[in-house]
Amino acid sequence: MKRTLVLVAAVALLSHIGNVVLDACGAKFLVATRSPMFQKLKRSTHPMNILVFQHNQDKGVIEFMSALRGSLTGMGHRVTVAVGEAGLRDAASGKFDLVMMHLDEARRLKGTVTSTIPAAAILPMKEFPTSPDRADARAEFGRMLVLPAKESDVFSTIEAAGK
Repeated sequence: MKRTLVLVAAVALLSHIGNVVLDACGAKFLVATRSPMFQKLKRSTHPMNILVFQHNQDKGVIEFMSALRGSLTGMGHRVTVAVGEAGLRDAASGKFDLVMMHLDEARRLKGTVTSTIPAAAILPMKEFPTSPDRADARAEFGRMLVLPAKESDVFSTIEAAGK
């Protein structure tokens, strides 16, 4: 009997080890206290409306935007992708907290974005930027998402840009 009880307890204990899901009744306490288990999930406590500007229709850009949208949605944000300048003008009627775009496009369209979506912060991103590009972008926009980036880097940059 003792052996059976120990076996059942071991199976019950091992069945709870693995991916943590916040579906339990106490999940709100994990979120409210910013516990380590919640922080590992990379879920935002303050989800934002994010507009991602897709500057062209290249296959690589489309795949990247799709992956970025999935990642941001997984973090709890609401994401809209605007394709081209016409899509940016159409999306400008919405309320956005953050606009993400390529660094060159951010510099070119900064005036348009700030006039049509005044409450939104602009977060430029660039793949393999040089040190002067990083410094200029941080001076001009406050921060920059350096690509390629781990999901944790994307999460921390988005959270900091939203403040």
